[in-house]
Amino acid sequence: MRLLVFLGLLWGLVAASSGPQWPKPVFGRLASPGFHDKYANNQERRWALTAPPGYRLRLYFTHFQLEPSYLCEYDFVKLSAGTKELATLCGSESTDTERAPGNDTFYSPGSSLDVTFRSDYSNEKPFTGFEAFYSAEDIDECQVPPGEAPTCDHHCHNYLGGFYCSCRVGYVLHRNKRTCSEQSL
Repeated sequence: MRLLVFLGLLWGLVAASSGPQWPKPVFGRLASPGFHDKYANNQERRWALTAPPGYRLRLYFTHFQLEPSYLCEYDFVKLSAGTKELATLCGSESTDTERAPGNDTFYSPGSSLDVTFRSDYSNEKPFTGFEAFYSAEDIDECQVPPGEAPTCDHHCHNYLGGFYCSCRVGYVLHRNKRTCSEQSL
C-alpha cells in the first residue's frame, strides 16, 4: 500500500513538471498609508501592477473617503495604463465635477495598471483614505466590441492567457493565424 501511495505521489510530481505551466495568480490589496486611520498630508504612493500576457487587471474599492475638491485637484487616486488615464477619483460621492468609485469596477485595457494616490499639504478634516483589491483575469480575445472587426475569420477559441483561430471545413488558415481562405485541391 505504501508503495502505491509513493508511486502516486511520484507520478503527480512528474505529471506536474511536464504539463502546461499555468500563470501564477496575480491578486492583492492596496490601501492608502495608515488606512483605517486618517491619511497624512503630502503623501504620494504609486503601485505598478502587472498581469501575465493575455490577462487584464480588475480593481474595485471596498472603502473610499478622500478629501473632495473641484476636479479632484487636492487629494486623489489616479488609475492609468501607459499614457492613457482611466480615472481620477476623489471625495466619497460623485458630483458633477468629481468622481468617486462607488460600486464601479475598473479594468485595465491590457496587462498593466498604474495606481497613484496623492494627498496635498492640508486636509480641513480627517479622511480615512481607501482600500482596494485587484486581480488578474483572462481577456476574452474572441469577444468583439460592436463595430469592430472579428478577431478570426471563422472560429475563435479563447483559452486562459490567449486564443487561437480555426477555419470551417474546406478552408485553410493563413500564416497570420487569423485569416481563412478556400483550400485548393
